[in-house]
Amino acid sequence: MRQVVVLAVAAWVGGSSIDAQATDRLVTVGSDVTEIVFALGAGGSVVAVDSTSTYPPAADALPDVGYLRQLSAEPIIAMAPDLVLAGADAGPLSVLQQLESAGIPVIGITREDSAQGLDEKIEQTGRALRLDRQASLLSREVGEALARLEGKRALIASPPRALLLVSAGQGRLMAAGQGSSGDHIIELAGGVNAVQGFAGYKPLSAEAAVSAAPDLIIVPSHSVEAIGGEAEIPRLPQLAATPAASGGHVVVVDSLLLLGFGPRLAEGEEQLADAFLTWERRTR
Repeated sequence: MRQVVVLAVAAWVGGSSIDAQATDRLVTVGSDVTEIVFALGAGGSVVAVDSTSTYPPAADALPDVGYLRQLSAEPIIAMAPDLVLAGADAGPLSVLQQLESAGIPVIGITREDSAQGLDEKIEQTGRALRLDRQASLLSREVGEALARLEGKRALIASPPRALLLVSAGQGRLMAAGQGSSGDHIIELAGGVNAVQGFAGYKPLSAEAAVSAAPDLIIVPSHSVEAIGGEAEIPRLPQLAATPAASGGHVVVVDSLLLLGFGPRLAEGEEQLADAFLTWERRTR
């Protein structure tokens, strides 16, 4: 069970400069950033993480400084970090500025949800930690794994029309549209995004779902519990009339493995490509 940092008073103030990227005490915010840091071999310097950083297990065992989008300065300051590495979704900005004012350097890692964007995140993280050589090696490993994925994609003769849901709480379904991270995930695994006509993520109505006519429904693991279990997904009113629901073609994917666009991206994409191939065999 992860320890949650709770403070009444915090009063650590450090220097504002980074001496040779002093990372004896590092706080990472964002699951992708945390995974990259550990993959670079710097996990031993991490003293705390945000609540989304549950992999690897060593990170999940560390103190939790809060949800990456709703951070507070006090729990982070309490950890007396030499450096905070913050993913693109970290905030609010006022808290990051408060950390800087307290003398804690904050380095932001930009995010583009694509294979190229992952390579850039690894490079930026390596540069921030003065681990450029390790970053180059990790980028090469990730690139080779993604290249191997191409062979599996080539086996998909009839790419399925896939619908990716990113949340399903309180009966409201949010679908991945064009240009979203979900769109990239589907395409990279060899499928076609069934949702067209809008960008980003938007609520999905029953009419829109029927119009999209997905062959396969993809649901991140973090949303399955909110739905009531995997068996309930095809029964949702918005999805019941779709080909995917009628055929029971539902795939649950590890949220961190795919949506985080971290160093294990190829592993998650390969699992999704396998699901596409299974769908193809079942529907021939």
